Amino acid sequence: MKLTQGDTESWGLRGIQLKPYQLDGVQWLSRCFHKQQGCILGDEMGLGKTCQSISLLLYLSGALQNNGPFLVLSPLSVLENWRKEFSIAPSLKVLVYKGDKARRAELQKEINSHEFHVVLTTYELCLKDASFLRRWKWAVLVVDEAHRLKNPFSKLRQSMMEFSVTFRLLLTGTPIQNNLQEIYSLLNFIQPKTFKAEDTEKFITSYCDLQHQPALAAELQELLEPFLLRRVKGQVDIDVPHKQELVIYHGITALQKKYYKAFLLKDHGAFQNEQRNKTRLLNILINLRKCVNHPYMFEGVEPEPFEMGEHLIEASGKLSLLDNLLTFLLKEGHRVLLFSQMTRMLDIVQDYMEYRGYSYERLDGSIRGEERNLAVKNFSSNDIFAFLLSTKAGGVGLNLTAADTVIFIDSDFNPHNDLQAAARCHRIGQDRPVKVIRLIGRDTVEEIMYCRAASKLNLTKTVMEDGRFSLLDQAQSAAAGLQLSEILSFGMDKLLSSEESSVDDVNLEKILGPSRHGRWLDEDLTASRRECEGAERSSSDHLYYFEGKDYSKVPSAADQIYLQQLMKEHVAEFLGAAGSRTLRQSITVQIPSNKRKYLTSQATAKKSKVKQKSNKNKRTRLFSTKEKKSKEEPAEASQCACRMAWWQSCGYTTRSLPSTDSACPTDPDTADIHYVLGDVTHPHSAEGDAIIVHCVDDSGWWGTGGLFTALEMRSDEPRKQYDLAGRMKDLDLGNVLFFPIDDKQSRSDGQDHLALIVAQRRDKANNLSGIHLSALDKGLKKIYVAAKKSKASVHLPRIGHSTKGFNWYGTERLIRKHLASRGVPTFMY
Repeated sequence: MKLTQGDTESWGLRGIQLKPYQLDGVQWLSRCFHKQQGCILGDEMGLGKTCQSISLLLYLSGALQNNGPFLVLSPLSVLENWRKEFSIAPSLKVLVYKGDKARRAELQKEINSHEFHVVLTTYELCLKDASFLRRWKWAVLVVDEAHRLKNPFSKLRQSMMEFSVTFRLLLTGTPIQNNLQEIYSLLNFIQPKTFKAEDTEKFITSYCDLQHQPALAAELQELLEPFLLRRVKGQVDIDVPHKQELVIYHGITALQKKYYKAFLLKDHGAFQNEQRNKTRLLNILINLRKCVNHPYMFEGVEPEPFEMGEHLIEASGKLSLLDNLLTFLLKEGHRVLLFSQMTRMLDIVQDYMEYRGYSYERLDGSIRGEERNLAVKNFSSNDIFAFLLSTKAGGVGLNLTAADTVIFIDSDFNPHNDLQAAARCHRIGQDRPVKVIRLIGRDTVEEIMYCRAASKLNLTKTVMEDGRFSLLDQAQSAAAGLQLSEILSFGMDKLLSSEESSVDDVNLEKILGPSRHGRWLDEDLTASRRECEGAERSSSDHLYYFEGKDYSKVPSAADQIYLQQLMKEHVAEFLGAAGSRTLRQSITVQIPSNKRKYLTSQATAKKSKVKQKSNKNKRTRLFSTKEKKSKEEPAEASQCACRMAWWQSCGYTTRSLPSTDSACPTDPDTADIHYVLGDVTHPHSAEGDAIIVHCVDDSGWWGTGGLFTALEMRSDEPRKQYDLAGRMKDLDLGNVLFFPIDDKQSRSDGQDHLALIVAQRRDKANNLSGIHLSALDKGLKKIYVAAKKSKASVHLPRIGHSTKGFNWYGTERLIRKHLASRGVPTFMY
């Protein structure tokens, strides 16, 4: 009997009308529950796997009177989305299991009271508190983004296998990504008795040659059918507008060519700071990708002093194209999702957005849960032009249908990650056609990477639709046949034969097609636009081509010759500069064959002894550290009392602001930071009291240059107070030294104060750490209280811009969260 909407409403479903294919999905899930231990719901991204899963839980609690308990695991990025989705099931009491250790202890008491139906938590917390959660016998385990379990040896997978679960439901839009082993791993998780772990090799071997044995394909599909349900948008009748994908190739600038060549030749002399950049030249492929993105991603390349200007755009062919794209899209009224693999590239794009004055939000792995939800909410509810996302952190589970254009600044090695990212806006709820634009550096490693990914993606589609699993193994062997040296040498003949910029102007209106009132006109590509996109697009329409060669962009003979010539020139230049020095790298020692085996065994034995000694020393140090820590913990309270007594005997009064537990609003005002040009030591348009903020380390040694010198020129008080606090051991991480600046420049209409946040550590070797965001977070909370009390404005430099471990966006979010959004006038210099 076919399931109807009335049936789901009788179970307790409210506020949603399930589509016919979703009702079919719920019915299939209910049948699986009665027949087997688990199943995989592999619908394409954006087809409503979440609401189908919740409907299954309602079926169990409403129709079968099975009140669970149910356990739902999801990535942190979509935990809030799951919580909101459960509003369609008001009869289910959902307990969101997250927070610090104390908060989770409270939630564990609530769980022990049995007053819940569903526990909703993340992978990480499930792993951390597995000893508690495995005490329960779970009726259903739902795992969202279940390809996380494809590795049979991962800690999460092994921990979850120890849970007592009646029925396992895996949700993934990409049930197969690379090979047969991954799909078998998921099948083993849901049906360990049917798909035994020891039979993995047998399964792969049995179905590795389906191309020559068509009967095996039907057999395999029949085997998988009871456990896997997969629908794609083209197969179901849903009102999701058309999605069109475009690839735009761009050239690179002369500066990019210079460093591209330097990375290929490992030319350390091309960089200003050889020692600092030496280790960064080791991974050539990653560095070439960075170079194609923007040369400023490497230290010492951007001209100093750092100033915003057109040079930021002119230095990169990719950013030049992106600048033209965004200008066009803003003019036409579109809203954009910008994806990149690299957070440092997002930093540069963020600087560009500030320079152009475009409104934006940003989300990457450094953004904490609360800020992530606020960023998504702000983009969805306000007229924000662009959303900057890292592909890994922002490409899973989010609903961003407010945008209608997706731009991939760079591509992922795994095309399924890009597919997931594009589905953030091309999903149920989208009412406009979607344009997916990919920016590829012409004749660079990006081009050959894209061709590999496109072929792999087409391969996976073939596998899921036709059951031709054998092609996966062929693709892997073909990919393995292309060596790294061949990948790196691709396009060199065209790319580096000229040192001039290869950046060209493009007719974006012709390439992207017409749009009206912020809406892409849903039409097929015309012949002229196909011509603009270039013949290279055909590479994504075949499987490594074959007879006409291509094999997904194999380097030409001219590329190989040019690489050899380039290497000879570089070696000759290096030897000429070295003079008569003996180069250890150029010496070749001929060892008799009868002695090689002996020398090798001797070296191996020696290496083994050194490793054993190292492990023994490591265990000894670890034990002594733990023992020392256990002895020191009881003494912390007495040390604090001793320090206070010492201060009192010395007549020292701390300038540190007291700790505060003031909670930030969950939905802050829209007030923003004011960005101004000038000197932060002379507050801009300050009326009334002003607080100048600076970050210092915990050493007690006043720095030189930059803001340290500027503050010293204004007053002797900052150095005096900081040195005194250092001598009195009053520079704990998170402390804020707060005092007025008493100098001749004091204003008649108010008083300037200085707040020194202790946000960095300095070790015994005088090495300075990056800014600790947790310390900055504590410091800004204290400054907020001081600013509110005196009704003062706050003035800050661009904190952390030139420090190690720089994360400007993280600091900016904290400043906006604790100051600007809470009514404190905030100025950034």
